[in-house]
Amino acid sequence: MIKRILSLILCLVFAIPLFAACNNDKSNGNDDEIDKGAYIKMYLTDLVYDLDPMFSLNNKSQQKIVSLLFSGLFRLDENGKVKKDLVKSYKVSFDDNAKEYKMIIELEQTYWSDGTPVDAADVIYAWKRILDVENSNPAAPLLFDIKNARAVVEGYMSIDDLGVTDPDHLVLEITFEKKIDVDRFILNLTSPALVPLREDVVGRNEDDWAKKPATIACSGPFTLRTADYTAGKEIMVLERNPYYFRDKNKDPLDISVTPYRLIIDFSLSDEELRDKFDNGEIFYIGEIPLSLREYYADSAKVADEMSTHVYYLNQKAEINGEYLFANENVRRALSLAIDRDTIAKSVVFAKAATALVPYGVFDSMSPKKLFRDAGGAILATAPNIAEAKSLLSSAGVDPSMYSFSISVRAEDEVHVMIAEMVQTAWQELGFDVSLNKIRAIVNDDFNPLINEVPQDIMDDLYNEALYHGDFEVIALDLVAPLPDAFSILAPFAKAFAGQAIATITSGENPIMPHITGFDDEEYNALIEQIFAEDDYAKRTSLLHEAEAKLLEKMPVIPIIFNQDAYVISRELSRYSSSYYQNRLFAKLKLRNYQKYIETTE
Repeated sequence: MIKRILSLILCLVFAIPLFAACNNDKSNGNDDEIDKGAYIKMYLTDLVYDLDPMFSLNNKSQQKIVSLLFSGLFRLDENGKVKKDLVKSYKVSFDDNAKEYKMIIELEQTYWSDGTPVDAADVIYAWKRILDVENSNPAAPLLFDIKNARAVVEGYMSIDDLGVTDPDHLVLEITFEKKIDVDRFILNLTSPALVPLREDVVGRNEDDWAKKPATIACSGPFTLRTADYTAGKEIMVLERNPYYFRDKNKDPLDISVTPYRLIIDFSLSDEELRDKFDNGEIFYIGEIPLSLREYYADSAKVADEMSTHVYYLNQKAEINGEYLFANENVRRALSLAIDRDTIAKSVVFAKAATALVPYGVFDSMSPKKLFRDAGGAILATAPNIAEAKSLLSSAGVDPSMYSFSISVRAEDEVHVMIAEMVQTAWQELGFDVSLNKIRAIVNDDFNPLINEVPQDIMDDLYNEALYHGDFEVIALDLVAPLPDAFSILAPFAKAFAGQAIATITSGENPIMPHITGFDDEEYNALIEQIFAEDDYAKRTSLLHEAEAKLLEKMPVIPIIFNQDAYVISRELSRYSSSYYQNRLFAKLKLRNYQKYIETTE
């Protein structure tokens, strides 16, 4: 009898954890609903319509979401230190006698959000896509150390001649033109623009694959669950990628991502957003609306964003029968008229731009010394209307004879405000300046894959205008591809612009200049010299020289240095940031999250 009682007690003792576990797997006492983790409401960033990593270098809002959906080979931690991400190990083999210079990268075993393994072929496809002459991507120079990369962009070789192969599905073999600086190349690979992509996913619908949950596949901690752009109901939901760094053989139930869903409500007014955050209904605001910036100025966490808000002047645009912006004095006059101090104060989370390369960019290979601190101020931040008018007069330009527009993304209220302030300044010079506010539109293209016109995606007409050079002046955030000044300055040189579209057989020069049409022989030669320079001190000195020369020619007008600012609830913990100021939410924890599940469904 005693043995039976003891046995019963032991059974009850061992059963308690099981009952507790079962209870923890339910939410709100509903036995039919499994608790998969926290549903966290937030306003991650402004509305984004396309999540293609290749286009994230002119839209920081897009990059903030993309960074949660895709993993790269390497990453930069909050302190600017390079860390492995998808890379398990790598080794370098440089043989001067045989003229063979190689790098072998072994990848970690992880999976796309549909359960397909991430492999070396995905890296190769993404890199070839960046270098493809049809894509005209400013990240192309980041790969120019690879054998034949430049020849591919210049149209002299096929993309299939690029020096990358995959001898095994988890092994990437890279062949270089010569002995390279390995640390610098690895730094290049931390760029959010160079993440692996699936050819079978992207290739099916190059334009629209990253716009809806049904056609996207993600390698990062989250995947796209919902994207609804219905007016007044705009919402995006990111859901845990159940295959992210999951060892299906050892632990089929492993969860490498803590929160289940991140719910991004774009439909709220500024007042509703403020009230819901202050009342604990929304836990994070990653893009503080303009009207709330003074309100949160003292409580927001602020850091330099490593991007510069700039204006591109299209030297190929015909303005009243003339190529107005091909005149260097006109470009300089337009820059002199801008009150950068007042604009920065109006934006709140910004600094007046004193040059092109923003804060956060390394002066050499270390975050201990920043390029901007070493380079100092090149541009005045206060306007000088008198000097601007004098330059126009010396150039023989009567501003009253010219009309042009500033193209700006209509959904970005900060960019629109800046454009209005710049418009006023240029009108003071006498120019007739209008604003071309470009809005995304509902897709109207026939999709042969589904044999109909999809109605649930948006076409970003702003991106089309920018990449096709269909503008007179255009406003954009020039996001540094990585914390190396070369990545920002090089694309303004002809051979590094990534704009090649012609071929050697056409009889034309196969290299196209920067999208603005800027093409300066001295600047081109200087960037070539920097690319070939191995001495860090000399290279850094030349980069400062290049920035000064570029701003003397002024094909691009820097306005402000952007800052990242966000507010986050005390209920959230275990989050961090990358050096690119993208939030890392894989381990994000919401205190007592069960009580919020009912309100999020």
